[in-house]
Order: sequence, then structure tokens, then C-alpha cells
Amino acid sequence: MPGGAVAEVAATRDVERIEAPVTWKAYGMCAFAAFGGIFFGYDSGYINGVQAMPYFIHQQTGKDYPTTKEEKDSFALSSSRSSLITSILSCGTFFGALIAGDLADFIGRRLTIILGCGVFIIGVILQTASAGLGLLVAGRLIAGFGVGFVSAILILYMSECSPKKVRGAIVSGYQFNITIGLLLASCVDYGTQDRMDSGSYRIPIAIQMLWAIILAIGLFLLPESPRYFVKRGKIEAAGQVLSRLRGQPIESDFVQHELAEIVANHEYELQVVPQGSYFSSWANCFKGSLFNGSSNLRRTILGTSLQMMQQWTGINFIFYFSTPFLQRLGTINNVFLISLIFTLVNVCSTPISFYTVEKFGRRPLLVWGALGMLICEFLVAIMGTAALSNDSVVRAMIAFICIYIFFFASTWGPGAWVVIGEIFPLPIRSRGVGLSTSSNWLWNCIITVITPYMVSEDRGNLGPRVFFIWGSLCSACFVYAYFLIPETKGLSLEQVDKMLEETNARNSSKWVPHTTFAAEMGLTEKGTLAPEILDDVERKGSVLYIYPIKSLRAVPISTAHLTAHGFLYDRRFMLFKIQEDGSKSPLSSKLEKMTVTYFSELALFSQAIHLPQASATDNQNKSDGDGDTGTVTVTFSPPNSDRRQITLSLGPSTEELEELDVALHGSPTKAFSMGTTINDWFSDCFGYKVLLAYIGSHRRPILGNLAPGQVEKEGKSTPQATMTQSKSWLGSVADYLTPPTTAPNTTGDDGLTFTDCAPYLVITEESLQEVSSMLPAGVDMDVTKFRANIVLTGSLAAYDEDFWGAVTVRGEGDVSTVITLTQNCLRCRSLDVNYKTGKFGVGDTEQVLKKLMKDRRVDQGKKYSPVFGRYGFLVGKAMTINIGDTVAVTKRNKERTSFCK
Repeated sequence: MPGGAVAEVAATRDVERIEAPVTWKAYGMCAFAAFGGIFFGYDSGYINGVQAMPYFIHQQTGKDYPTTKEEKDSFALSSSRSSLITSILSCGTFFGALIAGDLADFIGRRLTIILGCGVFIIGVILQTASAGLGLLVAGRLIAGFGVGFVSAILILYMSECSPKKVRGAIVSGYQFNITIGLLLASCVDYGTQDRMDSGSYRIPIAIQMLWAIILAIGLFLLPESPRYFVKRGKIEAAGQVLSRLRGQPIESDFVQHELAEIVANHEYELQVVPQGSYFSSWANCFKGSLFNGSSNLRRTILGTSLQMMQQWTGINFIFYFSTPFLQRLGTINNVFLISLIFTLVNVCSTPISFYTVEKFGRRPLLVWGALGMLICEFLVAIMGTAALSNDSVVRAMIAFICIYIFFFASTWGPGAWVVIGEIFPLPIRSRGVGLSTSSNWLWNCIITVITPYMVSEDRGNLGPRVFFIWGSLCSACFVYAYFLIPETKGLSLEQVDKMLEETNARNSSKWVPHTTFAAEMGLTEKGTLAPEILDDVERKGSVLYIYPIKSLRAVPISTAHLTAHGFLYDRRFMLFKIQEDGSKSPLSSKLEKMTVTYFSELALFSQAIHLPQASATDNQNKSDGDGDTGTVTVTFSPPNSDRRQITLSLGPSTEELEELDVALHGSPTKAFSMGTTINDWFSDCFGYKVLLAYIGSHRRPILGNLAPGQVEKEGKSTPQATMTQSKSWLGSVADYLTPPTTAPNTTGDDGLTFTDCAPYLVITEESLQEVSSMLPAGVDMDVTKFRANIVLTGSLAAYDEDFWGAVTVRGEGDVSTVITLTQNCLRCRSLDVNYKTGKFGVGDTEQVLKKLMKDRRVDQGKKYSPVFGRYGFLVGKAMTINIGDTVAVTKRNKERTSFCK
């Protein structure tokens, strides 16, 4: 199967068999990732003590060390400076968490976390080297980006890798490690507070690098998320990772069933909300109705507001500002010790959630936790306002603050992270978790900015009355949790999707799974996932195709560079059969072009490309790829026999290659023989002598009336200039027309490689679906048999492209170019070849040409050949295009063009 996927995936209807039993190995691998919470917590906590250190205050403010009580009362950082130092980290984490969602989908969850560790270390180095405000703030901002990467994607990674029975406990372990980090920060601050040199703050800062190094090294040894591989269409890799995570062989029913469920759920979600351009994929996070509990919009609001509420509890007031706050009260002698006690309570309380989050569930923890916190906070506020000068009252306040911390640490601390890792469907999960985490950091930033102004004596001077605010906000958290938080305990991530569709938050604890996504999406009689589901998962987003060797099977790509001769590296090679005529040299023998129409065995050859490591600028300056170091790997897969492979350069040097004369469709050119070794390999595969030709910098003349300008000369095109809106590519073709934005290319740089009649072939999904409707129920037409370069979706109707004269492609930065569509593509027997046998099929599903003959013989120049697709030429500037770029029809013909007439 293309993309390296497994041929079959066993599936099940049994909701209890979609995941393997938990092993200690699986638990340990997933639990290690939670270690990342340590440097998140440490970085958040060390600044609390550092801001109260005498040397640090002296260095930052220039004030002399205090000798009197009045001087001690005023010996502190200003509100503005304290606010900036504390909040700038949250600013960085906010943007880091947003960026992390994209990176996690592009390079993987694991590598994004490792990258975050590297960014974090750079920020720590800058902080350690600082002797003033500027470098310290810059370092905390950069470190914040790293913390944002890690805090968002660790939750995603653990949720996607953990077994469902212990997922809540493992993610709670992340919060536990945050508390460990806070404790370590308090201990280090306590140990260095009395130093009267830069070591007082540099030692606590520098130690952070150790946590990042440990996490990065550990992640190198852990596997990638299996759900990331499914999202990327790498089914076999996903199966291998699941096997490793679950401690079961890949052939195990448990591994196969879980893999089938992930694949089927992903395909289901893509059908509900199809993927489009980069920006539309972000917009997918906000699609649906606010009143539909399973809509993406509702889930995004749930995740972001839940993290907002976690900050509203006021917990970071304790861990960011408790030391200077207690100093200002003037009634506590050793504020560092009290701050350390708060941290110890936090650490000791969090492990309780390991048990309760799986025993009682997420929803009860958040409801009762909010109730406990609001009671404690109102009591602290009342006591502090009524009798702050009473030592017994102060001790009672500290006791209730400890109880408040207990409620937070055992409920909302871990619970909020657990829920956001579970509620998003796979197509938007990385961005949903990123948005939720960024919400946490946004509100963290807001609270750290405003809190010094609320409690400082030179500003709001609220003192203990600030707890009235936190208590009121916790009351809102209580109401929010009761009405909106669903119960996700004991469900797989895929079952959570189904639960949100079928019930509401208050009744969610009663919901039980009754079917699997694999059963809903389609099972074969053998109990395997329907093959078209696997194909769809692989093809999502693959709307560009390249064919390095003509007539071999297509290679889907997500990015391509447009040139006047076609996609860079497209159809630069072609196979020719050597006709035996007694000549000693194959170069002087007659060469017969090999196409699928006459050599159906070509369908047994697939190819994969490995593009050269060149910059975008380098690629844009290339026109033929000659001399590049990229490679193409050809795989020969004969039925009932072993596969064979060979790898050759995409741009071989032609200095030592023999030149020969070749022709395709009556269009001659010079080419180069690829040499004995490669030719013999292909000859052995075919069982007769063949030659692989490389066109290099040579080009074939364009024949007939296909060249740009020929149709216009006949007066058959009418430019249009009306436009409504332009949708996206794999997003859509514009329903109406827009004027071209790029002037035609007048360089005269024309000619063909080994493409049939034109450099580009464009088809639409709507026309493809029309062909699929001619086939038996449940069978879809294989898009790759049409051998198109560009597949668009969103046209007005099936076969509407028959009348297109030009399309304009708009890429990033509103850069655009024009492809002129000059003629129809006439179809032949290649549509009927069976890719598994390499022979022409005889069944109803392999008689596509015959079916098209009924109503697609619409070209007056070739009345006996059906039409599907349009040939095109680049008349605008060369540029790089991506899946998701906008495409608009910019010229429409009054009638269909006629081939060679």
C-alpha cells in the first residue's frame, strides 16, 4: 500500500477489546514523559523566592541593605518590576504553546518537546548570565517559549500514548512533577537566600538546565505518538509504536484493534470536518454550534475556558507572590519557611489524584475541588480582614491556605490538564491542546501582571482581602464544572468523541460505549478495517502528485515547485523497450516507449522520492534538477514473489552517460541512457531488455494545438472578470471567476520533459466522485490511475473543469501564478489496470474506460475517446505551492476545446 502502510488491519466490534492490558513497561514509558513538569514547576517557582532575596533586590533597585524597620518595609522590588519579571515568562509560554500545535503536527510530538527543551536551555543561559533587568527579562521570555512547547505537547503526548485505564493518573503525574519542581525551587531558594553575591539567584536559575537535559535525553529514547503517525498516514509506523507501548507483538489482536479504532476515528472526524488550507485547519477548531456538545467550537471553548478557570482559582498567587506578600503582612518572621510549607502541602497532596481521578472520575474532582477551595478562600479573606494583628488568626489563615492548596493539588491542579488532553478529536488535537495551554499561560500572565498592583502597599494594598476575589472566582469554577465538565474516565480518546456526540456533561458519567468506530466506518468479512478507510487516511492532504519515472505509480507530495516544464523532478525519466534487431548496442536499436496502456506490468512498480537538502531559494532557481543529490527509490512488487528495490539519483551527472534519440507521441528529443547496472535491473524485473532514459536538460517540442496561445488564436476562450469568493485548495476551487494577478511569462521557456502532452494535468474531486458513482457500492475510483499532478476540490459540478481556460494559484504572502489549461485529457485502457496483478482487470470495478465511454466522449476532435481532466502550462512565474494554497478559476471557455482540431 502506498506510504508504507500495512495491507490489512484487524478490527473489532467489541468495545472492551480496543486496547491491550496495561503493562509496567507501558506505564513506565508514558510516566517518564511527566518528568517535564519538573522544569515547568521549577521555573515557575524559583522566581518567587528570588524576588525576596536581599542581594537580588539590591542589584535590581540599587537600594542599600536595610538597617531599620522602615527601611525593611520598603526594601522590595517595585510593583512594575516584579510584575514584568514574573509575567514575561507567561508571555513567552503563551506564544510557545500556540506555535507548538503546528510543530507537533509537522515534526511530531516527541521532537517538538525536545526542541522545546533546547529553546528553554538557551533562555536559562541568558538568565544565568544576567546582571540587570534587560537580559533577565529576555532570558525568561525565551525560556517561556520552551516551556510553552513542552507544557502543551507533553499533555498531548501522554494522552495519546497512555492506556485508557491509567491515562488520568499518568497525566496527573505531570502535575505532580510540577509540584516537585516548585518544591525543589523553594529548597534551592531557601539554601541560597542569605548569599550576598550573584550566586544567590544564579544558582537557582542555572539548575533548571539539568531538568531540560534529562527530559530531552529521555524523549530521544521514547517512541513517537501512534496517533501522530496515523494523522500523517503512516499506518505501519503507528502499529509498531503501539506494539512497543502496549508490550504486545504487532500481530496481536489488541494492537490491531486499537490501531483500527484510531484509524477509523480519524477518518470519521475528517468526514465531519474536512481538512483544508493551513488557515482553514486553524478555523476548524472553531467550527460547529456552541450548543452542540461535540462541535469543535464547543470543545475549544471548553478546553480554553477550563485552563482559564484553573488560573482563576488563585493558586499562582500563592506560588508566585506568597513570599513578598507574607513579608508585607509584617506578622511572620520566617516567610521562606512558610512558603516552603505551602509547597510541601502541594507536593504531598497531588499524588492523591493518581487514585481519585481514576476511581471517582474527572468531573467529581473538579466540582468538589472548587467547592472546597472557595470555602477556604472566603474564610482566609474574612479572618485576615477582621483580625490580621492576632497571631492566632494568622496561624489559622496559614492553615486554611494549606487546606486550600490541598484541594487544588488533588483536584483542579491535575484535573484540568487531564481533561484538555482527552476532549479534542485527532484532526485538531494538537492545536486544541495548544490553544488550551496558551489560555492557561495567557491568564497566568494576566494574573501575574495585575496581582502586584492589587496587593502592593503603593498600589491597591488589598492585603488578605485579595482572597475575596479568588473565592468569588472559585465560585464561578464550581458552577462551571457542574454544568460543563464531562466525565471521560475509563474511555479511550476515540470513545470520548462518541460520548460527547451522544450525551451532555451532567449525564456523561452514565454513558457507556456501545460500538466501535471501526464497526461504524466499515469492516470486511474477514474482520479487518475496510481498505478504503486506510487509503483515505493516507491520501488526506495528498492532492499533489509527482512521477519521477514516467508510467510508474504516483508519489503524493504536500509541497511542489512549479516550473515551465512541470513540477521539479516530475517525469525526468522514462522506460523504453529495446527491440531486438541484431544491433550490438541498445542505443542504435529501436526503442519502444513503455506506457501502462501497452505495458500493464508497469503498475507493479511504485516509487518514493527523497528530495535534496536544498534551500527554497536554491530550488526556485532550478529548472531541470540536473546534478541534484536527491534520490528516487523504485520498488518492484510482483504478485506471489519477493519485492525488489533500486535507488537512483534524481539528477544524475550526464558527463559519463551515453546520449540517444527518443520520441514520445511523435515528439522527439535527446536523452541519456542510465547505464548498464540500472538498465539490467529493470530488464530482470520485466523479463526482457529495457532502457531507462534520463532527459536531463533536453526538452521535447509541444505538438498540435496544446501550446499556450493556440486555443486563444481560434477565438474559443473568453476571459471573465467577475468574482464572489475564493475558497482554498483542498479547501476548494473558487466557484466564480477572478481576474489574473500575474502577467504571462514571455520568456519563451517552453518544451516538455517525458510528460504526455503538457507539463500539468488538473482534475477535480467532484469529477472523481462521479466516476466512483459508476462503480459498485462501496468502491471508490483510485485517483492515482488518472495520473494527475493537481487535484482540486470545490468546483461547481462534476466535469465543470471541461470549460476552464486558466487557474490562478495564490501561495503564501499573496504570491500568485497562472496555469493555462489548453486541452482535454483523452483517456485509455490504463484506467483498467489492476495495481496488484499488473494486468488489465476483467471485473466490474476494472472496466472504468467502458463506463466513461457512455457519456464522456465530449471532445469533437477525438470523438471515440472519453475525456477526464485538463492539460495545463505554467504561463506565470515559477513558485512553490503547498496543499492549502488558494486556487481560483480565472478564465472560462464558452465551449469545450477540441483536441488537435
